[in-house]
Amino acid sequence: MAPSTTVLQEGAVSAAPSAARAGTDASAGEQEKRKIALIRTYLTPVWGFLRRLGLSPADAEDAGQEVFLTAVRKIDAILPGQEKRYLFGIAVRVASRRRRSTRSFTSRAVEMDLDTCEAMSPPSDELVERQQALALLDRALATLADEMRTVFILYELEEMSLAEIATVLDAPIGTVASRLRRAREQFQKATRRLQARQP
Repeated sequence: MAPSTTVLQEGAVSAAPSAARAGTDASAGEQEKRKIALIRTYLTPVWGFLRRLGLSPADAEDAGQEVFLTAVRKIDAILPGQEKRYLFGIAVRVASRRRRSTRSFTSRAVEMDLDTCEAMSPPSDELVERQQALALLDRALATLADEMRTVFILYELEEMSLAEIATVLDAPIGTVASRLRRAREQFQKATRRLQARQP
């Protein structure tokens, strides 16, 4: 089930100072616009990122709400142009906490469904190939340890630099580079193994 912006937008409004709700503070009004734009722009990417980190659709939706409620409370700390990095940093921590605390996290395989992220399209060879490639990607990602999977996703799929990832994870850049190297090796091995099993 794809995430909804309604609850989050209500949370963004309710988190605002009463002066903003009364319309007496122009800067607070701009802040509200920024919160809503943040949610609309990044809700689906953050939800997809949480799914790739191994959360179920329901857990990803709950975790996504936690990410955005945290972000709107700290909107002043998010520099323009740094929104994605800031949100993904929160998402990594929320996903890690949920993986440790929930017993429902029984499988590392994500099995993302295109129907949850995109409008329905008529079946085609290209769509089938894409779904198969995504399923293979998700199964290969599920074989990686959490730290390596996170770095791999941020670098290869989200196209962040090593320096940005080091900031998101609050880790030395050398550690990030080492995790990425090991993640690539393990991902390639897993992909070859999974492809060999396919008919």
